[in-house]
Amino acid sequence: MKYVLGVCGSVSAYKACDILRGLIKEGHEVKVILTKGAKNFIPKEQFTYLGATAVYSYNDDFIKREKAILHIDLKHWLDRLVIAPASANTIAKLACGLCDDLLTSVFLSCEEKDKFIFPAMNTSMLTNTITQDNFKRLRSLSNCFIHPTTSGVLACGDEGEGKLPLPEDIVEFLGCYSFLKNERSVLITTGATKAPLDPVRYLTNPSSGKTGIELCRAYLKSGYNVTLVAGEEVNIPKAFYSHPNITVTKVMTTGEMFSEVDRIFPQTDIFISTAAVSDIKFKTSNAKLKKSDKVELDFEWDRDILKTMLEKRSHQKIVGFAAETQLSEEKIAKKLESKPVDLLIANEVSNGFDQAKKGFGSIGNKYTFIKNGKIDSEIELSKSQLAEKILNEVNQLW
Repeated sequence: MKYVLGVCGSVSAYKACDILRGLIKEGHEVKVILTKGAKNFIPKEQFTYLGATAVYSYNDDFIKREKAILHIDLKHWLDRLVIAPASANTIAKLACGLCDDLLTSVFLSCEEKDKFIFPAMNTSMLTNTITQDNFKRLRSLSNCFIHPTTSGVLACGDEGEGKLPLPEDIVEFLGCYSFLKNERSVLITTGATKAPLDPVRYLTNPSSGKTGIELCRAYLKSGYNVTLVAGEEVNIPKAFYSHPNITVTKVMTTGEMFSEVDRIFPQTDIFISTAAVSDIKFKTSNAKLKKSDKVELDFEWDRDILKTMLEKRSHQKIVGFAAETQLSEEKIAKKLESKPVDLLIANEVSNGFDQAKKGFGSIGNKYTFIKNGKIDSEIELSKSQLAEKILNEVNQLW
């Protein structure tokens, strides 16, 4: 993808260097435009050294060229325009349609292109009625997203809203945001649940929840509304919390996950069950168990989330996983018989104690896809590739 990164005059202008590096690392081409104010904080050469395809100053549009008009040339070249940091001054210009420098001229010329504005300013300037009216006007434009600021200690020493998000969070957000709108919604569970034994101990597994996170990214990029129900230990990208198309809920126990899924399921179109839930529920002790105690771990089987949703489904497409220490066609057939999902993904897992670690916490694994009773050949995929394949396979079910 081709990005134009606009950098305005702000103490946080230095963060644009890491935004540039992050976008390049993701495989994108990036051209940079510095406003007059930005040049007071950071030199053009910094972006050139970091790999920008081209770097322009605020007045380069007025340099005589033999053929192309620069702001129109950039408009045709770019896929996305990102302004980070965006100052109150530039935001006011954009909202009023002014084009007195290269960045504002590019913005005005690319009405149909994707535009992202990441403000950075003092809290009092951010909350000023004029600035809020400017935001409102910009939000009314097609394909224009105003990202919320973060809070903390500002350059002046005040504490409050107005900080530019961390560069890695900006890059993550850009990677999973799409102006596409898909009418369908998806519910994803991921990570491990816990079965408490006493007030200080619990039984769980090493599931990282990475598969579910990658699925969220894939579905968000395709314009879906996503609901994520995740185990307590799953590392949720900060960008998910500022994304308007995803709702994130964290749970601890299988019972809590069951309740959330049961509540959301009727309104969703796709349910992807990737969570490594604890199948058993202990009769918990009210006090810490002691070595001197004669302990019997009484337990019962916990509620089966996937099986219950299969019994309740009306129009939903359902995807399940079969995680086994050793896979066989017999085990796959037994799983499908008890839980007849639309798409089953089977893979081998191990926590690494008595054999090589598989699946849990890894960047990928070997997977077998089963759809319409047909077992495909085993394929090795990264978890991001797995997510894209699941998305494509489910799209073919409709």
